[in-house]
Amino acid sequence: MKMIAKWATAAAVATLVAAPAIAAERITATLWVGPKHPVSVGGYDPFIEAVEATGDYTVKYFQGGALLGAKPAMNGIGDGIADVGMLAMTYFPAEFPNAQLVADMGLSTPSNVVAMAMATEFNLLHCPDCLAEYEKQNLVYTGTYSTSPYTIISKEPIRSTADLKGKKMRVPGSLWSRWAQSVGGIEVNVPSSEMFEGLDKGALDIAIQAPGAMRSYSLWDTAKYNTLLNLGTYHSLSMMTWNADTWAGFSAEQRKMLLAEAGKASLGATVFYTTSDEEVLAEAEAHGVEIIEPSDEMKTTKAEFVKGDVDAIIETAESQHGIADAAAKVETLKGLIEKWEAIVAEVGEDNVEGIQEKLQSEIYDKLPADYGA
Repeated sequence: MKMIAKWATAAAVATLVAAPAIAAERITATLWVGPKHPVSVGGYDPFIEAVEATGDYTVKYFQGGALLGAKPAMNGIGDGIADVGMLAMTYFPAEFPNAQLVADMGLSTPSNVVAMAMATEFNLLHCPDCLAEYEKQNLVYTGTYSTSPYTIISKEPIRSTADLKGKKMRVPGSLWSRWAQSVGGIEVNVPSSEMFEGLDKGALDIAIQAPGAMRSYSLWDTAKYNTLLNLGTYHSLSMMTWNADTWAGFSAEQRKMLLAEAGKASLGATVFYTTSDEEVLAEAEAHGVEIIEPSDEMKTTKAEFVKGDVDAIIETAESQHGIADAAAKVETLKGLIEKWEAIVAEVGEDNVEGIQEKLQSEIYDKLPADYGA
């Protein structure tokens, strides 16, 4: 899949220029990922450029955790330290139990575009419990992105399931914790911003990440092996999370415009993940990284785990997160995966504009004018 940042910028500018003029005001945006990350390059950068091009806003833009780190971001945005920023829901299981259930569907998604659309539609249209969790924290959810499929980035070569035994793995959520346990690994839950140091200092042996992380987090400077076992997507994020008071201060037309742009940014970041992976894999050899194709044995072991994990997803949601209707929500999520898999197949995965139109018509156009206000 190919995606050029200029497309996202041009599309966003066209929409924002057409929006009603409003008094100029400053928006503070915070990201805990760095400037090379797909969320920055494919999502926030074009969004902010488009917003400022209207002349209606100026944006104070902090990256790399300069204002708020991954864990402080929830309270910081809710308290108004920033107006908008990204949350990774794996860090907030107590506050966002339903988001953990969404994350646990990661190994069931066929592609990152399908995962992004499924998660966004579920949160916005099918899960009032999810939206209530954001409201309780004085936040407004406007969509997610999805990583491309996770792989095994390691200090030592991983060529079989047996090679994973005893390895300390940075995992992005409970789903991968269960997988790590199933193969004899030791799961370590640290922010993605700490992966490089962990690998470099020996606190980690493996980072479960998309190949693009070798560049965006400079992991290829310390980890020299990437085994391309498809370990699913991470899509339980709130990419553009708004402070509820800031959001309520916008007019209905302004909120409509910002929701549309959130959808574009979400898709832009998602597609950029794939583009980034393609580029990084092509450059890996020059950085001394060996790309390892997974063995049939590794694929079979993973497939067996996925098949047996559905009951664990439901049990975990019920017993650990208190979600009484977990089984029904899993069925809804499965249905949305099927729906968006069919849409993406019909439209074409490379047809970014076509997918964006479907996101708008199938999700954002169905929101009420006072959404989040």
